[in-house]
Amino acid sequence: MDIEISRDLQHYKESFLMGLTVKQFTFSVLSLGAGAGIVLGLYDKIGMTLACYLATPVVVPIALTGFYNHNGLSFWQTVGRMVQMSFFNKPCLYQSTENVDWIKDAYGEEQKIATQQQKKEKKGLSDGQEDFNMVKKKAKRMILLTVGALVVAVAGILAFRLMK
Repeated sequence: MDIEISRDLQHYKESFLMGLTVKQFTFSVLSLGAGAGIVLGLYDKIGMTLACYLATPVVVPIALTGFYNHNGLSFWQTVGRMVQMSFFNKPCLYQSTENVDWIKDAYGEEQKIATQQQKKEKKGLSDGQEDFNMVKKKAKRMILLTVGALVVAVAGILAFRLMK
């Protein structure tokens, strides 16, 4: 007879019934009871499908309370943290650590680069502008070829119909 002992005793769970812990079994019974009560109570009035749709938002949180465990937090603790982070979290404020002289130097370098680029543009088109013009010409050619192919296709269809 082998008795398996978990090496991590912190996560040890004693099974109560069918491999479920007491907490899981209790909340399983509660969720099944709540779901059955809602469905049976509303079945005659609104039908089975709508009764099941109305029972789901009640049954799922009850079941998750017994089974859900993420990073050591229960379902309701996790939901509480998510709500807190979503709506009540303090904003993170940024405080610059740069020196004013350093910022002025960086701005001066940016101005030098901008003036160099303007001098290049005065001499001729920049590489980006040449690429743009080339792509523009190719796009015009493609549009003209597509329109020409469509005109030829329509003319062929009309000629075929007229010969019939």
